Amino acid sequence: MNDVNLNNALEKIHALEIEIAEYKEIEDKLKQERDFSTRLIENAPVVIVILNKEGKIVRFNHYVEKLTGYSIDEVKWKDWFSTFLPEDQREKTKKVFLNAIDDIQTNGTVNPILIKDGTQRVIEWHNKTLKDTQNNTIGLLCIGLDITESQRAEQELYESEEKFRALVESTSDWIWEVDSKGAYTYVSQNIEVLLGYKPQEIIGKSPFDLMPAEEAQRVGNIFKKFLDKCAPLSAVKNINICKDGSLKILETSGVPFFNQSGQLLGYRGIDRDITERERAEQNLYESEEKLRTITSSAQDAILMMDYDGKISYWNKAAEKVFGYSQKEAMGQILHTFITPKRFLAAHQIGFSHFKKTGEGLAIGKTLELTALRKDGTEFPIELSLSAVKKDNLWNAIGILRDITERKEMEKELKLKDDMMIAQAKQAAMGDMIAMISHHWRQPLAVIGFGINDLILSIALGEEIATDSLENLNKQVEELAEIISKFSDYFRPNQSPEQTTIEDVLKSTLDIIGANLENEKITLNIKNSSKSHLFIVKSSLIQVLINILVNAKEVLLSNKIEQAVINITIDETKEAITISICDNAGGIPEFIIDKIGQPYFTTKKELNGVGLGLYISRTIVEKHLCGTLTWHNEDKGACFVITLSANNLFKPVI
Repeated sequence: MNDVNLNNALEKIHALEIEIAEYKEIEDKLKQERDFSTRLIENAPVVIVILNKEGKIVRFNHYVEKLTGYSIDEVKWKDWFSTFLPEDQREKTKKVFLNAIDDIQTNGTVNPILIKDGTQRVIEWHNKTLKDTQNNTIGLLCIGLDITESQRAEQELYESEEKFRALVESTSDWIWEVDSKGAYTYVSQNIEVLLGYKPQEIIGKSPFDLMPAEEAQRVGNIFKKFLDKCAPLSAVKNINICKDGSLKILETSGVPFFNQSGQLLGYRGIDRDITERERAEQNLYESEEKLRTITSSAQDAILMMDYDGKISYWNKAAEKVFGYSQKEAMGQILHTFITPKRFLAAHQIGFSHFKKTGEGLAIGKTLELTALRKDGTEFPIELSLSAVKKDNLWNAIGILRDITERKEMEKELKLKDDMMIAQAKQAAMGDMIAMISHHWRQPLAVIGFGINDLILSIALGEEIATDSLENLNKQVEELAEIISKFSDYFRPNQSPEQTTIEDVLKSTLDIIGANLENEKITLNIKNSSKSHLFIVKSSLIQVLINILVNAKEVLLSNKIEQAVINITIDETKEAITISICDNAGGIPEFIIDKIGQPYFTTKKELNGVGLGLYISRTIVEKHLCGTLTWHNEDKGACFVITLSANNLFKPVI
């Protein structure tokens, strides 16, 4: 090979090397572009799905995996429509797919897809047919946007607009909007109900076009003050001319609205028809004179208090009840004028709430309170209080009655009840003495034997045994304890104390338990109460003794061989119930409603006075804030004492 040929060969080799390097550079660029495209597809926040001609899943991006919860490996080559579409959407959506395969434009179609957890997402699709190098259709590229949230927001906005439209159309008020010049740009349909005009008749007019001339000038001056400050206006009363020429009083409220630059665009507001309310207030004002005429002859004190708490009305009866003349009372602060000082703080708190709302603990109720006369004496009153608006401010009207005499009568009745209770205790004295006798019999016998032993020991010159003296002392202590228990029961004017059902039962059985045992009556007790009671302990003991003694006497009278009394105590959040049931055969039906009446007795042969059960019910209802009822069960009678949890006890902490 000569030099020329060698050089040509070298040049060709060099050119080939350059061409290979260029091909490699192009290939690297193509690879970079493919990698970039792949990353773009995989990370794009859009749904990208590739389907073959049969609708089988070839591939989808990471966004689809994240959206649906399926990995590509779980669903690859599965039918797209049966896997991801709700059943009712499959046929319709498959038609769209076939159109897209046939190169028919299908962009913008919307359908839901199923998520792995069973929920659905709404997708808006843009499809592109995929073809090979011979221009044969091989599949479909589907690009979708998840529009679930935007569609939901649109639905919520639509529903919100519908609610607003329904609210505007259903309210009895008139909704409006005016521009910065005061011309109506929106008027709700209710203007036709209020003033008789159709909305289109009002658009472009101003509020003052609907008012009498003098009223327009008066209201215009008021509106100008708000407009100059771009301030909201509230409850502005104004007279308007209806289409039929009649007049109505409206109450106008509105707020300004602005553009992004802060420039006032107008006002939006509401008008309410207050014609009837104004007439009512006027009628109320006119009726005050009638009220003064009527109440001046009333036997009860009638007072009126204004918004500031001052006395604005004071009738003749009030002068008599409190000792102050009308001249002295008018303008005085009601609470400090007739209320004892110890109640003023509570009154002040309640009055502040009343001024804002017209509501209060005493409003609409009849309460018993304490009032103060001019001479400084306190006396009980019965007060009925009502709220009324005057000049849009809350006032109060009270009807007050001096109940001193009634309270005295109640005291007398209570005294009589107390006397009857005392009589019942006295009537039970015989039974108590019998019980004491039984309790004392054994200790006295032991003491007697002990004394004889001591006398014999002294006579024989023997040493006196220390244990004999200790035994005598023990018996004397037992007698003293028995006296203490019975004296506690009969002690008058006892005060409430904290105790338990268990303690009450123990004290009751200390008095009557041995007597029941001596009569061979079995006593079963089931107590589930864990709370403390705050009561007069002896009152509940007296009731229990009355019921137990009655049960004992019926059991003995009916000669029940296996006599049993069951005491069951149950406790709930609402109450404690004590059920005392026997197996003596029950109460005859013809007297079951009579046995609680005073002086009705079934024990005439036993010298019964007919007060025991009546007094027991009185004690439970008036002194223990509970109830006493009775009924028959299968084997005998049951007496049930129910004590209210709210008033009587609290759980032990």
